[in-house]
Amino acid sequence: MNDAVNASPGGAGRSGFAGKIAVVTGAYGDIGAAVVEALAAHGATVYAADIRFTGASAPRSHGPGRIIPVALDVTDSAAVSSAFAHVAAASGPATLLVNAAGGPGRTRTPIDEVTDDAWHTVVRVNLDSAFHCAREAVRWMKKSTVGGCVVNISSGAGRTYSRTGVQAYAAAKAGVIGLTRQLAREVGPAGIRVNCVAPGLVDVTAIHDEITSLGADGLERHLSGVAMGRLGRAEDLVGPILFFLGTDSAYVTGQTISVDGGSTMLG
Repeated sequence: MNDAVNASPGGAGRSGFAGKIAVVTGAYGDIGAAVVEALAAHGATVYAADIRFTGASAPRSHGPGRIIPVALDVTDSAAVSSAFAHVAAASGPATLLVNAAGGPGRTRTPIDEVTDDAWHTVVRVNLDSAFHCAREAVRWMKKSTVGGCVVNISSGAGRTYSRTGVQAYAAAKAGVIGLTRQLAREVGPAGIRVNCVAPGLVDVTAIHDEITSLGADGLERHLSGVAMGRLGRAEDLVGPILFFLGTDSAYVTGQTISVDGGSTMLG
């Protein structure tokens, strides 16, 4: 057992990121970008990974840490392996990983009209990518002296169901939760923790058109099932993710927390 990971001095959560090496996938998206900026603001060196990055679109650091953009296709296992090896060679093994890459694909398609290609595309970007990155991260975390933390991003659709007819997305995000539990059980003795965050409907750029398509009445119906009465924002995810990554949660692993304003309440 790696005691260095499991010791948790009070209040050390966010201050403990100074000098840490982190990889955040899906870093072009609103949630990934918010996590990247928060980790850098607390002193981490963050490799911000996304297939959509160009020099102009890469995030910039606004804190004591560093943000290093990486153009990466997380569905390509060989590319993921090379990326983690590059991180280790340049900065040392990454001990923090946030799997924020993903997306629902086409919505409101009846199951009997979903093609094989559409299904597999969504599963690859949501579930396979989390597997690829977690596998490589764990390989390097096991070589470090401090263990590590993995945070996966699932969805409320993975805990219950989706209201927008995205069968592959719901199945893949449920798979992310199962992967989280299984990995937590397996790698705990190596001082590696694996947890998961399941957002509700979050008003981010990638699905803004989908939210708009609900119309005023549809949005009102959705919000009637949200205890806090509003849509989520990208910044709502940052605190729970940093909690799981930090030392304040040093005895927490294999857990999924819903960040959805109370639209899902599981005992």
